[in-house]
Amino acid sequence: MPFPLSQRLRRTCQDQKTQQSLVNNLIFSMPFVGNTVKDDRMRLRIEFIVIPLLMITGFAISGFSAFWLYEMEKKSLITSFQREVDLRAVSLHSELTVNFEALHEMGIFFGNDHVPEHDEFRELAQAIMKHLPDIHTLEWIPRVTSENREELLKNIRKHYPDFKITEHQEQGKVIPASSRDEHFPVYFIEPYRGNEMTLGYDISSCDIRRSALEAARDTGLPQATASIALVQGQKRQKAFFAIMPAYNGPHETTEDRRKNLAGFVLGVYKVDDIFKRSEVTGQVSNIHMLLIDKTDPDVEILGENFSEIESDNHEHHEQPMFYEKDLPPMFGRQWAVTSHPTHHYISDNITPLPYVVLLFGVLFTALITIYAGLLIKRNSIVNRLVKEKAKDLMQAHEANKDYRDKMIEMNKMASLGEMSAGIGHELSQPLGTILLKCHMLPKVLEQNNRDKSLQLVEDIRLQAIRAKEIMDSLRVISRDAKPEDRTSLDLSEVIRKSEVLIKDDMIMNKVEVNRELSQGIFIYASPVQLGQVITNLMSNARDALENSEQKVITLRTYTEDGNGVLEIEDTGPGIPKEYQSKIFEPFFTSKPVGKGTGLGLSMCYSMIQDNEGEISFTTSPDNGTCFKISIPLTSK
Repeated sequence: MPFPLSQRLRRTCQDQKTQQSLVNNLIFSMPFVGNTVKDDRMRLRIEFIVIPLLMITGFAISGFSAFWLYEMEKKSLITSFQREVDLRAVSLHSELTVNFEALHEMGIFFGNDHVPEHDEFRELAQAIMKHLPDIHTLEWIPRVTSENREELLKNIRKHYPDFKITEHQEQGKVIPASSRDEHFPVYFIEPYRGNEMTLGYDISSCDIRRSALEAARDTGLPQATASIALVQGQKRQKAFFAIMPAYNGPHETTEDRRKNLAGFVLGVYKVDDIFKRSEVTGQVSNIHMLLIDKTDPDVEILGENFSEIESDNHEHHEQPMFYEKDLPPMFGRQWAVTSHPTHHYISDNITPLPYVVLLFGVLFTALITIYAGLLIKRNSIVNRLVKEKAKDLMQAHEANKDYRDKMIEMNKMASLGEMSAGIGHELSQPLGTILLKCHMLPKVLEQNNRDKSLQLVEDIRLQAIRAKEIMDSLRVISRDAKPEDRTSLDLSEVIRKSEVLIKDDMIMNKVEVNRELSQGIFIYASPVQLGQVITNLMSNARDALENSEQKVITLRTYTEDGNGVLEIEDTGPGIPKEYQSKIFEPFFTSKPVGKGTGLGLSMCYSMIQDNEGEISFTTSPDNGTCFKISIPLTSK
């Protein structure tokens, strides 16, 4: 089993000190007695060998140190860049989910033979659009047949006397709709001002929209169209329609759906509005992001966070890095976010430190070489210089130890920052849902729909519980990790609180989490340190499942030999045999560039040791990897 971090660093310092002592003894402790020719030849030979050797070694160390620092900054830059894109993708998915949920809830009012009056629709639509400004327009599209045509036209002309069913010619001119078995005109629309030409327009007269209507009708599921150009406004803007079917009667089969179709609730969304509103507060702006639609063979760009002029100024096309993040399929569409870092982003995040280290190393090597030559020629001051050098080396080793400890703390805080950066936006989803359902509740109560009222109240309660769990978990995990904070813990409760912070990340990466938790297991440990260990191991398991067909993480707890045991098992490819003896070493990682710093498992090992526990693992190519944490039990 690998040594703890402090012991490994101490051993490294001792080894380097021993090696330096041997070199000093070899170079400076040779007897230069007398002025014989033999002694002169020996001195010249040492000078000839040692001086070039010192120069070559110093330049090599300086170059390696500068290269190592550059690679570390590059890895950090790539990780930060991809995290920014992932965070934007999560934010965009959340924004779409909230907007589409509002469309679904509105569809409830148009089912089961209930069609709101004009003023009722307008009031409800205005309330929804007030809370969700991403929705450009809301429309009701009834199914008009020969049987109900006259009645529908009579009712709508009470509000719009000139209402008629229309369609567009190829040139864009509005004309009366041609005779068909059924029409789907825009019956209600909010806002009306600015959309007068849309009222009465037969949606089914357009091939793209008709295919979306038929798909929604036959499946009973909401559908979104490909991008379209809005007719209103002085410039053409990309948008898409989200369509929700409503039925009068049973709709279990395709035949029932076609027979009992009442119409569609339709929402029009401006792509730029949604994409820009999904921007996370405090997010880096020097990354060029594109929202694309990958549903059709021809990939289409829907929106971007820079204008064309801004994009040219950022010169992002010359950058080699590219990253694409798929959103979960929604409404029959597959959207994704692609990104390129800009020159400004790279220049702002790459420091001149590697070049400074290289220059300093070269200068330092030159000085040391000159100094070593003087030492060889002046044997009388060797002992004093050796002692001073030994003292400097010890200070350097102590500084190196402090630096590594700080690197581990920075890695821990950076991981916490990545998890907590999206907490504020995650809270907006349950809070937005609560506001929406609270506004809808009076409408449902007016209809005396007791079941729907109870359902809305239950939904509000569940969303409030979810928001409280997120805040409780963040408050526990964000504290400073100290072994002195050890106390009696319910192992299942620590797992639950730690899992809350990465639950959405698991969903985004399509990872299934199975829990085989035994209740009533109490251990004596620091809740902060144990929570950080669990979060880190689950994040590693998520990364290991990136290319696996079956993405499952299993959390298992039980007692064994007076210890509480937690196992975190994944179905990934396992750890290669050549890496198994090194995974707990600091700065070692088997992940590709930009996916890890090599400090996570080393930090976990040290924290478990601080809590008088043990951590081990088993792995195989067929069964994935299982990390086992064992910590002494305590009474409740």
